[in-house]
Amino acid sequence: MESGRGRAPGAEKRQHHAIVGTSGACKTFQSRAAPVVLELRLGRWRCLNEGCARKTFVERLTTAFPFARKTQRVSDLVGLFGHAAGGRTSEKLLARLAMPVSDNAILRQLKRHSSERRDRAPLRAIAIDDWSWRKGFNYGTIVVDLERRIVADVLETRSAKETADWVKQLPEIEVVSRDRCGLYAQGVRLGAPQARQVADRFHLLQNLRESIERHMTRVSRFAGRPQLPPTTGDCHAARRGERGRARQALFDRVSLLRASGKTFVDIAAQIGVDHRTDAKWVKTGFPLHRRRLALKPTSPLYFQEFLARRWAEGDRVGRRLFHDLRHRGYTGSFSNLERLLSTWHATGIERRRPEQQIRKFIESRAVDPATGWQISPVIAASLCMKPTRRLTPAENAKVVVLKQASPSFVVMRQLAMRFRSILRGDDPDKLNKWLHDAKHSGVRSMQQFARALSRDIEAVRNAIVEHWSSGQAEGQINRLKAFKRAMYGRAGIDLLRARMLPFETAMCK
Repeated sequence: MESGRGRAPGAEKRQHHAIVGTSGACKTFQSRAAPVVLELRLGRWRCLNEGCARKTFVERLTTAFPFARKTQRVSDLVGLFGHAAGGRTSEKLLARLAMPVSDNAILRQLKRHSSERRDRAPLRAIAIDDWSWRKGFNYGTIVVDLERRIVADVLETRSAKETADWVKQLPEIEVVSRDRCGLYAQGVRLGAPQARQVADRFHLLQNLRESIERHMTRVSRFAGRPQLPPTTGDCHAARRGERGRARQALFDRVSLLRASGKTFVDIAAQIGVDHRTDAKWVKTGFPLHRRRLALKPTSPLYFQEFLARRWAEGDRVGRRLFHDLRHRGYTGSFSNLERLLSTWHATGIERRRPEQQIRKFIESRAVDPATGWQISPVIAASLCMKPTRRLTPAENAKVVVLKQASPSFVVMRQLAMRFRSILRGDDPDKLNKWLHDAKHSGVRSMQQFARALSRDIEAVRNAIVEHWSSGQAEGQINRLKAFKRAMYGRAGIDLLRARMLPFETAMCK
């Protein structure tokens, strides 16, 4: 390579780099920065070796990246603004700071740096949870480093295979905190069998509260109505018949009260049925039943002929039938299909084991003494989970009314308080006794919850003795939702990952 005489004609080239400066008009109360342009005269050299692939060479700058029009310091500032504020907002702020950069250039730089190879710090304890692209349809996965309290990665989908592939790359993982999602449990078992899975305590209590709420919802439908003895045969048919007889009993009571001179408003306040419904019943002379709506693709009965044919052929796996229905246009949920198939599985024969027998509780309406309204299932479930020492006087009065009106509420509250104390203690052996009592409680929701815990018993036992939780993952999901809304939901997985990862990691310094 030559220098001096070997310099190619016109080899000198001017390159402009815009950096922030402090020059400009300065006043007593106001100062405005102005961009500074550096004109650099660089030499371009020509190689005389005919076998060299490069014919010309140019001097390199230590203050700027190759082919860049801004210095390294300005590039770092652009990345910092883009990571913290996004594209449009960063464009406005940088323009005010005399560093004009377009929003597309900011986002391109942020995604380019985040996609570069980076050295992962060893992960020992992680939390894994899902987040929704579109709630109820598409979900992604977020992984949080519990020791450093930072996001480790953001995945586009939620599946057992993707989870297994991700954790398989990190054999140093020892603890995985998660909710009770079976996909993550299966993925961790396949990809990191050495890791201890820890069920999140908050989600355990939340699942228990939801089970209590479902039970109180069923109870409130028949509160104050005659409790009929169970009939033989199909349990669903017996339940529908019970509802019809309860409806007829309410109609007889409405007719009797109306004949005694009561107004429809007084009747509604006394029996809990809307006064317009009471008026229709009295006018027609019989209780009006709800008309069945036309079947839609959201109902599995819309595809009853196809399901019956597959069922007769011996294909009785719910997940496979759900997959086939999806291809035929079914838009409902798997749980809705599962409820239909459960009636076909039962075929009118009771197959409950002795510990799963359901007791018949005599329920009545629980009326709030302060307002005179029936206590809702949501309020009843929250009060069932709340310790006595934390109840206000008004809440304590509601609990007393609920205990008097609903014997099943008493059983569920006792089990809920014991479960809370077990989670806050350090003796996992107490869990076995609790599961046994819950299965023999006679309350269907408690029995279902206990069976679900038994299927994930190791993770639940680890939740009692380990201090890890998924709280940090929940907080990072809230942060991710804020980013999504700020970017109007148009951010892809690359941009979301670039903004969620720590700045030092994303910029690959």
